[in-house]
Amino acid sequence: MCYVKLGAKSLDTSGRGIPFKFYTAYYLSFYSRRRAKTLRDLLEGIKAADKNTLFHHLFHTIRSKHLIPPKYTNDFAHWVGEEVGDEELAAALSDISGAEPATIEDIRREIVEILEPHADDRAGRSEFVFVAMEPVVVETNYVANTLGEFLDMLEVVPGESIVYHFVTRRVLDGAGRNDFSTWLEKNFGLAEVAESLSRIDPLMYNSEEALRGAILKTLRRWLL
Repeated sequence: MCYVKLGAKSLDTSGRGIPFKFYTAYYLSFYSRRRAKTLRDLLEGIKAADKNTLFHHLFHTIRSKHLIPPKYTNDFAHWVGEEVGDEELAAALSDISGAEPATIEDIRREIVEILEPHADDRAGRSEFVFVAMEPVVVETNYVANTLGEFLDMLEVVPGESIVYHFVTRRVLDGAGRNDFSTWLEKNFGLAEVAESLSRIDPLMYNSEEALRGAILKTLRRWLL
């Protein structure tokens, strides 16, 4: 694989002149009426839950401020492992992919496929409570016109902004691709750089800062 290595002068160019405007999002959580006592209940709840509820239980781990990486990557896996006691099934649920081009519905199908053969009357020590969520999108003052500015701002924008552009817009809103890759290819023609960034699976990271670090590492390897 050949990296681009643009150099300082190229980092100061504005490409086709399309600025990148950073937004951020906060997620208002509230309890729904849906609960699961057994694995069968959990399966039915996952099938019936709206996309925002699924997104909360799948991705709120990455939005947490973990000092110690959690054992499981999502709430469903955690409940199956810790409350039901099926560590093998929990590990399978923890290994689901959130990489592009997966949307929330793609991930739902993968979870159902894994869980369905095991969805019996085994009960958890406590119920699984489905939590509903509503994202609130907020405009920031960060605007990047050049690659250099973009790299600099990626280091300092709120972690919630990283998650919004790299995860929420693609997975929940159905954008199809993360906003960073879209901008890099559309504005600068950096298709290989964009593709490399797109291969990062956000479910493999346990915090906003870990995801930020992976994105910056990938971009610096290509561009600096």
